Amino acid sequence: MQFNLYFLINFSLILSSAGEKVHIYSAPLRLCGYNYKNMANEINRILKLFADLQHGDCWIGTNYKEVLHGVNAEKAMQKVSGYANNTWMLVAHITYWRTTVVNRLTGSTNPPPFADFLLPGNCNEETWRQTLHDFEAAYHLLRNAIHHFNAENLDKESPRKGQTFYELIMGCLQHDAYHLGQMMLLKKAV
Repeated sequence: MQFNLYFLINFSLILSSAGEKVHIYSAPLRLCGYNYKNMANEINRILKLFADLQHGDCWIGTNYKEVLHGVNAEKAMQKVSGYANNTWMLVAHITYWRTTVVNRLTGSTNPPPFADFLLPGNCNEETWRQTLHDFEAAYHLLRNAIHHFNAENLDKESPRKGQTFYELIMGCLQHDAYHLGQMMLLKKAV
């Protein structure tokens, strides 16, 4: 069965700062004119966005491979004055959240078996290489989970109440891009 959602209208109910109910009209552009027959193409587009952000030709002008190139353990541990995180912590944080998204895509609400922003007890070149290896492994696990995800479920609610699987995946992508920008600024500043 084919569905064309040219006229999809979504009304959201929110509360204003004064506590009164306000209806906000929004038309999700990604669904307008969307043909569910092409859902597999949506998964492929999402996978390309993640691949570009990790090591490809990303529209923001850089990717993780470029930003992390030449960053050793000492540089990864350096902080900019007034900034709470360093590159190592951000890499660990992204690994944590990518793993969280993989869990949610596979139906689990369990958190990853390691802490967010985790730094090893001994921060040296060997543990930095392991952190980078874990980061790359989390990327491949995420790609695999998205690749095998049933595209027809993209608009269904994820294990996080009020969030669709599409929003979960795209939120992860936005989160990754945000922290990539932070890493780029840290690399230039230290």
